[in-house]
Amino acid sequence: MEDMDLKQERRYCSRIGAALFFVLIWTSAWQYGIIALDVYVLPVRMPDTLYYALILVGGYAVSLPAAFRICKGMPPMPFCKELPRARTFVRWAVIGFALMWIGSLIGNAVTDLVGLVTGRAPAPIVDDMVNAMPLSVNIVCVCLLGPLCEELLFRGLVAGRLARYGQAPGAFVSALLFALYHANLEQFFYAFLLGLLLAYVYYRTGLLRVSVALHMVLNFFGAVVSLLLPDCAASDMALGAFWMVSVVLGVILLVRGRKDQIWLHGPCAPDMRAVFGNAGMILVIAGCFVETALTF
Repeated sequence: MEDMDLKQERRYCSRIGAALFFVLIWTSAWQYGIIALDVYVLPVRMPDTLYYALILVGGYAVSLPAAFRICKGMPPMPFCKELPRARTFVRWAVIGFALMWIGSLIGNAVTDLVGLVTGRAPAPIVDDMVNAMPLSVNIVCVCLLGPLCEELLFRGLVAGRLARYGQAPGAFVSALLFALYHANLEQFFYAFLLGLLLAYVYYRTGLLRVSVALHMVLNFFGAVVSLLLPDCAASDMALGAFWMVSVVLGVILLVRGRKDQIWLHGPCAPDMRAVFGNAGMILVIAGCFVETALTF
């Protein structure tokens, strides 16, 4: 490994943090701007599909190119080039289902505990958001556009550039930032666990389209499948059985396959002082905490 110039590495990571901070600020400002336009300016309310599409597309259409511009001249590390077979992709998906369920269980428990301590009943943010959007919007925004934009940002930009400190530290930091970016306790834990998996898939294959496809599948089963099923006890039982089987199989696959995991080292020794001890990272983490508090 190369000798580390701490000041230089802090500047490097600060640019990554600044890029994420710009995305956070722009997407939040754009969202509130669309809300104000819809409520106070337009004579009639926007159709739901247009409303949610404008919030998502308009936010990322500006902020993503700007984020990559901020990190210009900082190429991602070279990765393995392993095109996964269908069997491998299905295995990753099943592990993702297990991580999603376990993370959701932890997130709901922590949210309930915080609500109990503060005396405020927590609102089911994710369920309310999904149920408020038309099915078409859930499919387009939650299952297609959202995963594409998030993979470009957190795997393509963040994980790719933090792999210089090693793929395991790069996956951990990018997953942590991905979880914080969701700005609510309900999603934090499963977003972190899925962020680790998606970073591993990106590192293992070197193909962003594979992590994008996996993210789309996970979001589809997590948010849309229940909306497609008929509202009856049989459907609820079938979906519950699916998740139980997926959790058991996913945990088994994860434990049995832990020795086969490949995490490459980077040219620089991992140093969290360089990663977090800079203005850009401090800004984006503080911004995520503020947004989480406001959301709660």
